Amino acid sequence: MPFLTDAGGELQFLGDGGPFLIGPPDEHWDLVMLVRHASVQAFLGMAQTEGYLAGIGHRIAALEDSRLLPIEASKIG
Repeated sequence: MPFLTDAGGELQFLGDGGPFLIGPPDEHWDLVMLVRHASVQAFLGMAQTEGYLAGIGHRIAALEDSRLLPIEASKIG
């Protein structure tokens, strides 16, 4: 979290996953996290900091699988 907030990002949502209503029947997500970053560049900058990289081995060891899906809000109206 300190790396996220230092880069201007914030945790928007963290919750338990479950079976897909629409999606691959052989996939199950234990946890879902939505993070807002100031920009793609801010995220990439955070992901390259010495402190973040020092802990990346723990993240890799803790996760069986993950997805990173950048999205951009659409302007409606």
